[in-house]
Amino acid sequence: MINLEVKKTHESGLSISRITLFGFELNRSQTSLFLILSLIGIFLLPFTLAGDIFLNLFNFLFSTLPNYLLEPYHRPEDYLIYNFFPILIRLIKSTIFLILSIYALRKILRHKNTERKIKRKTIHQERIVNWLGLKISHGQSLFIFSASLVGIFFIVELFLVSLLSHSIYDFGLLDSLCWIPEGSNRATSHEILLNNVPLAIKATFFLLCLYSLFIVRRGKPMNPLKKITKNYSLLIFIVSFVVLILLSARIFCHLALFNYEISSLLGISSNAPNPYQNEDLIKTISFFCICLALMISSFFLKEQNHKEMKTSDELSWFQVKLTPHRAIILLSLALLYIIFFTYTYLSFIFLFGGAPGFTLFGPNLFDIILILIILFCYYPIGKILRNHRFDNIIKNIENSREFKTNWFGFHLSKINSIILLSVSSGLVGLFIYQLLVMNMSAQAFLQLSDPLYSYMLFSFPAMTVIICLILIVIVYTIKKTLPSIKSR
Repeated sequence: MINLEVKKTHESGLSISRITLFGFELNRSQTSLFLILSLIGIFLLPFTLAGDIFLNLFNFLFSTLPNYLLEPYHRPEDYLIYNFFPILIRLIKSTIFLILSIYALRKILRHKNTERKIKRKTIHQERIVNWLGLKISHGQSLFIFSASLVGIFFIVELFLVSLLSHSIYDFGLLDSLCWIPEGSNRATSHEILLNNVPLAIKATFFLLCLYSLFIVRRGKPMNPLKKITKNYSLLIFIVSFVVLILLSARIFCHLALFNYEISSLLGISSNAPNPYQNEDLIKTISFFCICLALMISSFFLKEQNHKEMKTSDELSWFQVKLTPHRAIILLSLALLYIIFFTYTYLSFIFLFGGAPGFTLFGPNLFDIILILIILFCYYPIGKILRNHRFDNIIKNIENSREFKTNWFGFHLSKINSIILLSVSSGLVGLFIYQLLVMNMSAQAFLQLSDPLYSYMLFSFPAMTVIICLILIVIVYTIKKTLPSIKSR
């Protein structure tokens, strides 16, 4: 009986949407989530590309390169490579993400509901995947696939930047793991560890992402009575597993520097441990045990498949009742800002080792604020997506009065219009903030008289024009989609 009900639900879902993305069959809620993500990429990535071109690339062409040509003998042999290739890598990465965002947007908005047969290679909704011992659903597999795809590009960027640069990138988190304190303001390491431990960590994460891309595309039909891992449990497992790998590398560095047998095997002169080293080792092992306990607990936090939510259940956020429209807007804003702040935080941590004052076991105020913002953004995401509530929200909107509008040649339904309105409204604040930052930077530049920075006379206006163009598109989008929440 349960199998029959699940089958009917699955077939009804197919009649609404047969969209596939990267081989995965998407239901209506997953389609909406990917639409939100693609819109965020389409609006943010052009600004990122413009910044790398008009600020970083122009700085190389009109400042770094002329300086090198004036005194080439006083610069390292690979000076130009060190300064040019990190910019090129970021441009390539942002371009790839922008292409993927445009592809997903066109795939979703140009889709037409037809009764054609689904291809055999399509990964259907009714399946379960065993990923690192966890039983995950189709939606969780999609999350793992997307995170792994982004992770591969991020890891490749880290590897190439560390290989082709020699300045600030040498003080990233992975390098700081190799430095063990031996005094109040002193730390010790070895060239062998600095050259190989960060590389081993990157290789581990890269292989883990490749494994995830492969394994989540394989699965078996889902048993309706089978319990799967909860969403927040999956996040706890991932974060704990990543931190566990980093802590394992630091424990290895302790052994390599202060254990005679291991240091001799590696060709490193061993040091006598002192109270500072012992204290750091105890902290490292303590955090290791905590992460291991969190990972193990993730295997026991499960929920029943196909758990339904009653239509009469009310959804609230900090005692504010959420209508379907408000829930979509809140979810879009939460996804926008969690992506923005998570990327900012990871860039500080992995590329720069954190904000000034950051240590592995003692994050400063900047890190604490960013972590709190990320957790604050996750709260509404987890609440809205829990127990298939998002499916119910979309159903309520689709059952309301029909709404149609055109947006750059795309025919938008009511749910898609609300999503575009939500993302656009959230981006207004970000780009107005960027305009203010650009204005302050331009004022600071006007006080400089160095002719090598004269390119800024073009770069700042160009960046301002691009921000204004994006804001015009955002305002146009808001104007076209605003009636979607007014119509009754």
